[in-house]
Amino acid sequence: MKRNLSALVVSQFFLLVLFFILAPKASSFSCTEEEEQQRKIHHEIVVTATRLETPIQEAASAITLLKKEELPLTSTLFPNLLFRQAPGVFFLQAGSAGGPGSVFIRGAGSEHTLFMIDGLEINDPISPARSFNFNLFSLGLVERVEILRGPQSTLYGSDALAGVVNLITSEPEKNEAAASGFIGTSRTRMGNFYLAQIYRKFSLLFDFNSSATAGISAANSLYPGNSEPDGFEQHSLAFKVGYKPSSSFSLSWQTRALSSRTDLDTFGGPYGDDPNSVQKTRFYFNRLELKGRFWNQRWEQKLAFGLQISRRDNDNPSDDYHPGESEQAFYRSRLIKIDWQNNLLLAANNTLVFGVDFRQEQGSSFYAYFSPWGDYQSNFPSKESGLLGFYLQDQWKLWPGFTVNAGLRFDHHKKFGQAFTFRTAVNLELPEIQARIKATTGSGFKAPSLYQLYAPEDIFGPIGNLYLLPERNLGWDFGVEKSFGQHLTLSLTCFETRYRNLIQFYFGAGYKNLGRALTRGLESFLVANFLENFALQASWTHLQAEDLETRTALIRRPKDFLSVNLNFKYRAFRLEAWLNYLGPRQDLNYSIFPPERVTLKAATITNLLLNFELNKRASLFIEIQNLFNTRYELIYGYGTPGATFSSGFRLKL
Repeated sequence: MKRNLSALVVSQFFLLVLFFILAPKASSFSCTEEEEQQRKIHHEIVVTATRLETPIQEAASAITLLKKEELPLTSTLFPNLLFRQAPGVFFLQAGSAGGPGSVFIRGAGSEHTLFMIDGLEINDPISPARSFNFNLFSLGLVERVEILRGPQSTLYGSDALAGVVNLITSEPEKNEAAASGFIGTSRTRMGNFYLAQIYRKFSLLFDFNSSATAGISAANSLYPGNSEPDGFEQHSLAFKVGYKPSSSFSLSWQTRALSSRTDLDTFGGPYGDDPNSVQKTRFYFNRLELKGRFWNQRWEQKLAFGLQISRRDNDNPSDDYHPGESEQAFYRSRLIKIDWQNNLLLAANNTLVFGVDFRQEQGSSFYAYFSPWGDYQSNFPSKESGLLGFYLQDQWKLWPGFTVNAGLRFDHHKKFGQAFTFRTAVNLELPEIQARIKATTGSGFKAPSLYQLYAPEDIFGPIGNLYLLPERNLGWDFGVEKSFGQHLTLSLTCFETRYRNLIQFYFGAGYKNLGRALTRGLESFLVANFLENFALQASWTHLQAEDLETRTALIRRPKDFLSVNLNFKYRAFRLEAWLNYLGPRQDLNYSIFPPERVTLKAATITNLLLNFELNKRASLFIEIQNLFNTRYELIYGYGTPGATFSSGFRLKL
C-alpha cells in the first residue's frame, strides 16, 4: 500500500512537471514587463547555496531568502514567525519564548541543522547532540536569513545533514540610525537601536536589543497543577567594524554579547509546573575576516577566524511543590573555527571554490540533584575535539541558463577518522516558457558530540562511547518552477533523504550507532500578484518521516503543513494575514512510564498585522497572533500562547 501511495505521488508530481514545461506562455503581458520582472528576480543574491554570490534563480539548491525588513518586528522573540515562511521547515518550542526549540528541516532532527552567523557555525558544543540553543536566537545586525535545505556537508562540514540556517549581517551603505520597539500581551516588550556610520575607508555597525515577556506556563495550563507563567528576557549587544583600503582588500571584525534568563518547568503534562527553576545563559561571539583579490581580480581569498564562548547555569531550589528537592547545573563550552576559502575564476563561465577549515571545540558540565530520597551527581570534565576539513567545488555555466555545480569534501576527526562527502547540483533556466528545472544530490555527515563521546558512566550504566561513528545521510531533490506572466509563479520540489548510523541513547548501554531513518516528501510554493495592491504567498509541505528500525513515524513531524500569507496595501496602510495549518503529529507522553505514543490534533492558527506609515521615516503597527485563540500543542504536555496582541513602531532617526 505504501509503495502504491508513493508511486501515485511521484506520478502526479511528474505530470505536473510536464504541464509546467508544456504550458503555453502567458501572452497578456508585454515582453518589456516580463524582462523587467526577470531582471528584478535575478537581482536577489544568495551566498549560502554555493559559497559564491549567486542570483537566486541560478541556485539549484532549495533555498529560502528572508529579508529582515520584511519580517515582523516580533520575530526575534518568536522565531516561529520567521520559519513559517520556508517550505519544508517546521519549528516548535516547549512553551513560549525562550523555551527549548527545535527546527525540523525536511523531517530531520534539529541537531542535523547547522546554524551560522556569516558562515561561521554557532551550534552549542556542550548540548548532548550539539544542536542550536534558541535562547541565543537574535537578529541583531542581521540583514537577511538564508535557509538552505538538503545535505550541505560538502561545503559546511559536520552537522549540515538536513540543511543550513545562515544569519547574514549588514554591510552599511550610508550613515543611518534607527529605533524600533513594541509592547504586548503578557507584559511582552522589546526595544532596539541600530546605528550605521561610514567614514572614508572605515565603517561601523552597532545594534542593541532588549526584550522580555512574562510568558505562559511552559507546562500546559490546561492540565492540573500548572498555573505559574514562565518568563523570558534577553539582552544583546553587537558591533561590526569594517576597513576597506582598496577595491582589492577588506577587513571586518564583529563581536556580539548576549545574555538571557529563562523560567523552566520540570516537565510537560499534569503537575509539571516549577515556580523557581531558572536558566541563565551568556554567549560571546567574535568573527574576524580578511578578504583579498589577486591576479587581476581572478583569485579571491577569504580568511575567517571565529571564537564563541557559551555559559549556561541552571538553578532550581526547593519549593512548596518540591519540598527538600533541588537541582543545580552548569554548562561551559568554547568553539574556535578557522576557514580559508579561495574562489578562483578559471574562465568567465567557470569558478573553482576550494579551501580548508578547522574546528576545535571544548566543553564541560556538572549536574547535581538533592532530595530526601538520595542525591545524584553527574560530572562531565572538560573535553575537547578537533575536526579538519578540505573542500572543493567547481561551478560551470555551460551555456546561458544552464549551471552545474559539483563538489567533494574530506574531513578528519581524531576519534572516528575520515569522512567523505559529495554534492552535485544542476539548474536549467527556460526563459522561452518562463520555467526552470533544478536537481541536486549529495551526502552529509555529523560528528559525534563531546557528550556522546566522553560522558562518564553513572550508577545506571555507560553513557558516552569512544567508538561512535559519524551519522551519515544521502539525499536528492528535484524541482520545477513555472511563471505565468509576471503575476503568478508556482514551484514544486520532491525530495528523499536516507539516514544511517544515527546516534541514539539506550538506557543501561549508552550511545550507539543503531538508528536509521527515511524522510521524503513534496514542497510547493506559490506567489500571486493579480491585483496592484494585493499579493498572495503560500507554501505547502507533505512529509513522510519514518524510523526504519521501529517502522513508526518520527515524532512531532506533521505530515502536512500549510502557510498562506495575504498582503493588501492601500495608501499608507498595509494589512498582512497569515494562516498556518499543522496536520496531526505523533508524540510521546513522557509524564507516564513507560512513555506512551499519542496523537496531537491538527491546528489552524491565524495572525494579523496592520502597518501604518506616518511618513517615509516612521511607521506604527498592530499585530495579533493566534487571532481565534486556537488551543493546540506542539509538544505533548507543553503549552502554546493563546490570542496575543502587540503594538509598536519603527523609526529612522
